[in-house]
Amino acid sequence: MTDPSRYPFVPRSNRNLRAGQYWALPLRNRRFACGRVMAVPAFGPRDRVGVVVGLMDWLGQEPPTSEQIAGRPVLEQAKSRFEAITNAGGEVLGIRPLDLDGLVADDPDTLHIGAVHRVWGWRTITNLAEEYFA
Repeated sequence: MTDPSRYPFVPRSNRNLRAGQYWALPLRNRRFACGRVMAVPAFGPRDRVGVVVGLMDWLGQEPPTSEQIAGRPVLEQAKSRFEAITNAGGEVLGIRPLDLDGLVADDPDTLHIGAVHRVWGWRTITNLAEEYFA
């Protein structure tokens, strides 16, 4: 597990991102949704910007904590860039291993026939949170 004294931090690439990390998504209604890192990297082994992100089924008056998101499912996930964190919420707040909540990341390397990969721009996760929690 990543050292908790390292949180919060603002990622400058996907280098320090790990599956299970989470961040706050400030919404227009002054509440917060939660984004989660599902897998890294998203676009191949040499990728330094891609990350699979997920929107958690969580809404709160304050930014999320590990305890508050425990057991919550992921509503949607897709490949994106680290800017989905830095431009939307700003900083990674902590980490909660995905397996503790029974969460599984979409495999960014799936290449079988019929495989579909969703790709979001950095703002998409916040737009989805606004739709789900407006």
